[in-house]
Amino acid sequence: MIVLPVVFSMAAFGMTLCGGLLAVKLRDRLGILTAFAAGVLIAVPLFDLLPEAIGIAETVGMPVTVVLYISAGGFLFLYILERYVSVHRVCEDGVCQNLRHPKGGWIGAVELSAHSYIDGFAIGLGFRFDARVGLLIAIAVLVHDFSDGLNTVTVMLKSGNSLHSSLRMLILDASAPVLGAVSALFIKVPESYLALILSFFAGGFLYLGAGDLLPEAHENNPPLPSVAASLAGFAVIFIVVRVLHG
Repeated sequence: MIVLPVVFSMAAFGMTLCGGLLAVKLRDRLGILTAFAAGVLIAVPLFDLLPEAIGIAETVGMPVTVVLYISAGGFLFLYILERYVSVHRVCEDGVCQNLRHPKGGWIGAVELSAHSYIDGFAIGLGFRFDARVGLLIAIAVLVHDFSDGLNTVTVMLKSGNSLHSSLRMLILDASAPVLGAVSALFIKVPESYLALILSFFAGGFLYLGAGDLLPEAHENNPPLPSVAASLAGFAVIFIVVRVLHG
């Protein structure tokens, strides 16, 4: 049973890497890719993370409002952090504009990597509980880790980071599920904590998708292609979640 979480987390490593390398290959068409990534990042918390967190909260007797408050906190945390760390207002000859600092991409990519770590941790916990549960969780992680890799590279490149830095963060993101799965074999986390962690990341992802990537995609693309790409991102996550959860 110890081997299975590690095997599936290594598969998640490969899926994340493939998604990120696709984003690198298509970086000259990053506008449409950004719109797609925005749709994915908004859909993941709405269709996956928040329902999962609410389900756990109901199981442990936690009020659902707590999940929503923590999600709002995750949104505001990333919004404030990015606004005051990664965006600088520069004025020249009476004309002012906001310039994005590459740190913003690092912040978003680190949060995505932390989410990948939680994914791996969930695989390990699932197999500790029951082989069938672990297998279902692993399949879910494998399916959406492709988009995690894509999102990590997209967020980094759109924030002005170099390709080299983006690839380093991709490696971190891809490695995170492996570290999570291994650590789950030794660390015991109360279910109530898992609900709070998932809801916090849900809020952060909503900000990244709706407050960061989506405006960027609409600014640099014709309306129809950007809307179509965002809807495609939504559709992919919706179908995956429906298939995996019946």
